[in-house]
Amino acid sequence: MNKKRLVSLLTLLLVTSLAIVGFTDSALSQQKVIKWKGQTCFPSTVAPYGPYRQGETGLFAGIKQWSEWLARRTGGRLVIDWAEPGAIFPITESDKAVSQGVVQIAYVYAAYYAGRIPETDIETGGLFFWEDSSQYYECLHKYGLFKALQKVYAKRNIFWLPHHHAAIVGLGTMFPATTPETIKGKKIRTIGLWGDYIKMLGGTPVSIPWGDVYMGAKLGTVDGWCAGVASLEELKLKEVTKGYVASPIISQAEGSILIHKPAYDALPKDIQEILQNEAPHWTYFTSTHWHNQCLWTLRNAKEEYGVIPYYWSPEDSDRVVKQTAETIYPKIAAKSADCAELMEIVKKQMRDYRRIK
Repeated sequence: MNKKRLVSLLTLLLVTSLAIVGFTDSALSQQKVIKWKGQTCFPSTVAPYGPYRQGETGLFAGIKQWSEWLARRTGGRLVIDWAEPGAIFPITESDKAVSQGVVQIAYVYAAYYAGRIPETDIETGGLFFWEDSSQYYECLHKYGLFKALQKVYAKRNIFWLPHHHAAIVGLGTMFPATTPETIKGKKIRTIGLWGDYIKMLGGTPVSIPWGDVYMGAKLGTVDGWCAGVASLEELKLKEVTKGYVASPIISQAEGSILIHKPAYDALPKDIQEILQNEAPHWTYFTSTHWHNQCLWTLRNAKEEYGVIPYYWSPEDSDRVVKQTAETIYPKIAAKSADCAELMEIVKKQMRDYRRIK
């Protein structure tokens, strides 16, 4: 075959391929549009702050971007209409609402229903499981946590996907918190696993409504609080907080996407494959936006209100992580057979990184 005929043939093949792709895209766009109703547990109405405009602030911005990518990737065939927190059901009932098909999808922080599903202790990041979002990503897709959590939720009629947050969860304090020993005897507003951590350090977990933390800190009802650093800005806790322990990061407070299993099963096969094989990776990239907001919040609180960021020494941090693994991890694993399996996955990765023995 001479060069001229080869070029002509390749040109014909290229034109034919483009025509097929164009026909496929056109055909996909003409298929029936599937509209899902969903509810988020994070509001879409967080006021703009710093360099972040309206719609860019808060955790909802991540799921909004994820939903837009999904709509584009499916050729507009799967569209999600998100309702605000509590508009359809209480956020503490998210798992039940999705399981029963009240909505097709929910964006959740699973700790809200940990009493029903103990495996959420692991799903949300536990205590010191991952040093950054890349380790969480690796644990999901290299160590097998993704498929293990999907099995946990499949038993509940739910198709599960991760939603990376890369949050910075630490301790807001009204006292100098230069070492772990400074927590002893202090009253810290917290709940759940984070409360177990405070107890381990010799502090006293205090349970008061989250909306009362500002006045509690101002009046001395509590000596500190355990939550994401973004609370300094979004709840104005920077006005009453003296310091924030930003390292070690207690948790990244990972989120999740719950999908009604029958709704997933009813999707065209190609959209099922997108959700299973592509969509789980998208929020790893969207999480960088939220992580940067957290970093900005901490620096701004220091500059604007003098909030002191505390970074415990590597020696203190390693000691606290190892103590947590020895005293609290067995309690998490003992909650169910699935918890035990999930904890073995997490600990395997932590051992590989020489973080625990």
